[in-house]
Amino acid sequence: MLIQYIIGPAGSGKTTLIKSLVEYLQEYNQEISVVTINLDPGCRTLPYTPDIDIQDYVTVDAVMEKTGLGPNGAMIAATDLMVNYVEDLKYEINQYNDPEIILVDTPGQMELFSFRNSGPMIANALGFGSVKRGIIFTYDSTMCIHPNGFISTLLLAASVQFRFANLSQINLLTKKDLIHKEKLENILKWVDDEYELASATENLEHGMLRELTLSLGRTFREFGAISELLPISAKYGEGIEDVWGAIQRVVNDDTSPYY
Repeated sequence: MLIQYIIGPAGSGKTTLIKSLVEYLQEYNQEISVVTINLDPGCRTLPYTPDIDIQDYVTVDAVMEKTGLGPNGAMIAATDLMVNYVEDLKYEINQYNDPEIILVDTPGQMELFSFRNSGPMIANALGFGSVKRGIIFTYDSTMCIHPNGFISTLLLAASVQFRFANLSQINLLTKKDLIHKEKLENILKWVDDEYELASATENLEHGMLRELTLSLGRTFREFGAISELLPISAKYGEGIEDVWGAIQRVVNDDTSPYY
């Protein structure tokens, strides 16, 4: 069993990615058993029906009503309260008789799951026995078309990798359908070639922002923190087969009948 936690900034396409991945796997091979988990206690609607839903146990609305907290405070409290229901989540997972893959939809505000103690605690608790775990981080392509936006998102991705240091991480460039092909190619060049990123920074950024972007770019390159970035459009199902291939490589199971 492999558990994949989908993490990324709000609006970066995490939920749409899960919907697209499930649809792809159902078409690719119906023998692959997939379980979806919603760990966002505040979302009102989802484009798919989760098999397991934290909102069966805790919701932001219920916390607001009980404590009098505002939306932001209630979201923090509800996210922390999820730890109390880990055993219930594990029980529900066990009812699916050892699925091949579990896709976990984390809260839209990524800092709540990634940077508070409750996120890593839940990730560690659900990964019991021989269960393999991994992260899929979603870069919003519309936020990465300028070097400073790209580096800012890279900082977020590196922070998540640091917080979940014992988990593998796949990085996706989402919503590629929303940016011009030339801008998409530029972003992918920045991943592969430090000189392309430096040149774009020199041309597009100014003042202290330019110097900071250049410095951070060199630092990330030095420590090998700029890794493969897979461009996808979950809305149109483009690149999803590459995501599945990357997941299989993480599992390191080249003999899998689903590879």
